[in-house]
Amino acid sequence: MQIALLGTKKVGKSSILKVVFQKMSPNETLFIDSTSRIEEIKVENNPYTKYTFVDFPGSFEVSQINTQDRKILSKCAMIIYVLDAQDQPYNKPLEKFINIITEVHSFNPDCMFEMFIHKIDGDMFVTEDLKLEAQNGVSFLLKSDIQERKLPEPGYFLTSIYDLSIFEALSKILIKVSPQVNYIQNMLDNLMNYCRIDKVYLFDVINKLYIATDSTPVDLISYELCADMIDVVIDVSCIYGITGNDNMTSAFDRKSTSVIKLDSGLTLYLREIEHMLALVCLVKEDNFDRQNLIDYNIDIFKDGVKQIFQAHEKLLKSEENKT
Repeated sequence: MQIALLGTKKVGKSSILKVVFQKMSPNETLFIDSTSRIEEIKVENNPYTKYTFVDFPGSFEVSQINTQDRKILSKCAMIIYVLDAQDQPYNKPLEKFINIITEVHSFNPDCMFEMFIHKIDGDMFVTEDLKLEAQNGVSFLLKSDIQERKLPEPGYFLTSIYDLSIFEALSKILIKVSPQVNYIQNMLDNLMNYCRIDKVYLFDVINKLYIATDSTPVDLISYELCADMIDVVIDVSCIYGITGNDNMTSAFDRKSTSVIKLDSGLTLYLREIEHMLALVCLVKEDNFDRQNLIDYNIDIFKDGVKQIFQAHEKLLKSEENKT
């Protein structure tokens, strides 16, 4: 699965990829060079999710697209356009986005489009109302052109590398492009109902993106709690569970599990599902009295997820053989 990031110069595309996938601290991104050529980051942290993020330089203009650019964009399941929310007015970058949608949609009609309204951490956006005002303004400016040209409507995310908003946005992006997500979501809903779970996420442990969740709305607080729990589990495992020359991935294995009880009455429960893939549940403490039942249903879920991805792999191979 291929996802491309485009935008104008100095909007923060490379910073996003480095913070999320290469563990660079946000402050360090201030010193990275601008992207001068197309760069790829492959994400293959577990057997089930394999993605390639393609970072286009800010100087890229779709009016000057060449054969190689077209080949890359024709394979993309999604294009993320990054807009610097602090660089007003937005007329020129939005015009560039419209041109990108128009061109790419002409030769890749199945491609989806999303916009990250990025850098909403500055003094210009100290309240949620100001952030939403910026999003509504961008949406209003694009709407007439998109409707007039009969182009696909993009989605919008308010993002910053200084909090979890960028991680949540990318999680939702991965869910949108995943063909198996509906099946997994139904299984997670069943798991919730049978085990009286309040919220459940399927996490990529390394980058803390969730690749699936149940059908109830996601709130940033529950996501933050689960992401923090993964950090705690990995940190403790690194201190007490790794010996000799073991690498970081050894800190999380098939025996990894954790229970954290909060003062709010919630219990966080983590279980390993596959290599570097974890199920994290939020359960009311009163509903966690039958952990053996939860473990039994998680084991069933684990087998079901494995079968879903194996079936998808067989389908892809059969399609490749036909071509």
